[in-house]
Amino acid sequence: MNILGVVGSRRKDGHTTTLVRTVLGEASAREPNISTELLHIVDRTIEPCRVLCSKHCITHPYQCVLSDDVAEILTQMAAADALVIGTPLYFRAPPAGFHALIERLISMAFYQETRGRGDAGSPLAGKPCGLVAVAEYSNPHGMLEYLHDFCMLLGMAPKRLDRFPYLGVGVHGDPEADHVFRPYERAADLAVALLGDLF
Repeated sequence: MNILGVVGSRRKDGHTTTLVRTVLGEASAREPNISTELLHIVDRTIEPCRVLCSKHCITHPYQCVLSDDVAEILTQMAAADALVIGTPLYFRAPPAGFHALIERLISMAFYQETRGRGDAGSPLAGKPCGLVAVAEYSNPHGMLEYLHDFCMLLGMAPKRLDRFPYLGVGVHGDPEADHVFRPYERAADLAVALLGDLF
């Protein structure tokens, strides 16, 4: 079994990476047969969605006309047994490169759902996923909702926690000092929830 961590932050050693790694580490500690991998979006080339090429999206399910790393990322995500997806909040939005990936994948799903072939299901359908959101100066819940919406549009199965902030791991400021969102406790809860789907 493999869990892939997808990190949307431009800082490879920042809080988002730390918490995605924490979830992966908690899962590995509880289940030795789990292997984990970390994918940093900042290392990949991702162009913004053109939208105007919708005919291609309709006739080529989940195959974008743009030639960059999105197809490889989608393949990697589809091959994993579960995902942990994390992003920080930058200036009221996630980092541009990460948002471009989300936009491209949502566009593919949208055109298949509305005008494509009904039998071309999402390659991520049913995929268990855990969410991590980091915000320095504001509430991370908006990013958890953003990630949750993305996962639902692609047919994934985001894990809901029994405790605040419910949609995943949230962090306000420094994770070590965050006694409201309790990110390290929620990371352990999220790992358990993901393992519950895998075993």
